[in-house]
Amino acid sequence: MGRFIFYSALSVVVIHGLIHLMGFVAYWPLGEIAELPYKTTLFNGRLNVGNSGMRLFSVLWLGTAVGLVAASISLAFGKSWWFPLMSAAVIVSLIITILDWNNAFRGAIISLVMLVPLLLVWGLRLQPKPFASFPAQTPVMQTVPLPMDLPAPVARYYKTIIGDDIPVIESAVITARGTTRFQGITFPARLRFTHDAGQGYRHYIEATLFGLPLMKVNERYLDGQARMELPIGVIENEPKVNMAANLGLWGESIWLPSIFITDSRVRWEAIDDHTARLIVPFEDGEDSFTAVFNPETGLLKSMTALRYREADSEEKIPWQLDVLAWDEYDGILIPSRSTATWADEGTPWLVVELEEVAFNVNIGSYIRTEGP
Repeated sequence: MGRFIFYSALSVVVIHGLIHLMGFVAYWPLGEIAELPYKTTLFNGRLNVGNSGMRLFSVLWLGTAVGLVAASISLAFGKSWWFPLMSAAVIVSLIITILDWNNAFRGAIISLVMLVPLLLVWGLRLQPKPFASFPAQTPVMQTVPLPMDLPAPVARYYKTIIGDDIPVIESAVITARGTTRFQGITFPARLRFTHDAGQGYRHYIEATLFGLPLMKVNERYLDGQARMELPIGVIENEPKVNMAANLGLWGESIWLPSIFITDSRVRWEAIDDHTARLIVPFEDGEDSFTAVFNPETGLLKSMTALRYREADSEEKIPWQLDVLAWDEYDGILIPSRSTATWADEGTPWLVVELEEVAFNVNIGSYIRTEGP
């Protein structure tokens, strides 16, 4: 149904664009069109432009037609440049139809209607301002030696991002911006994730429109229980949500990677030269990720786990974290740009671009509050 509406809307834009060819034909003029009689004045006769001005006016009709059709085709094929092209074409269309209001007022109304979704798209492209910096900085961290019994790709990974001395990370406050998808719409977002390393987390997420908060998400996984305050309601005390939240806890620990070594409940198992299994605790049992490392750089490429998406999900779905870029924070190389994707959706529902990380800061009461 959604695709039908999408392509129906594109068809309307294409037809609107092709109708603009009539203005080109009528005002060059290349022929007579009863609905658009030739003239040399615009704006209800108030503006005399002469024959040369009308030729220029007709070229604007032609350019608008080409712009609307080309933008529609580029949007259908997922090209990013559709938006500026269509926006420019719609604005020009509105101007020329207002100038020719007596004959083209219907076109002006259609252009005004088209501006509404374009404004919304623009609003969904504006990034919000970043959160204020967390009012504490990483102190000097204690270190432990890199274990000698790690699988080869894991040992190479830690030598690359940290070295032989592994800092002990007990907490982290991660501040970022990015995008999040809700009900099929991708919103700009700003995020603050607070981690009690290997024990629990609190997420505060603002999905924004025109850079302003539209939806706020407060969710936490503390004391083995998940609570999610979402725009659609509150979810808590759900076993499958708890299991999913635990995987979220350990998946997000790519930003505090020491925990995969310093927590005695966690272990690595070899799979092959570039892949390893990460075993993490959950309640009285365990869960796991498959970690894939880049054979050239040794850096983590992705982590995948089977995870429930909803409280009433019947089956687990592959959930994948992909690392797209790296940067150094307090001497540790960690993912600076990463995504989360459900396998059945195919595209990321969450994109995170780090802005600030504070390790081993006091989060005692902060992790149990709400807001940024």
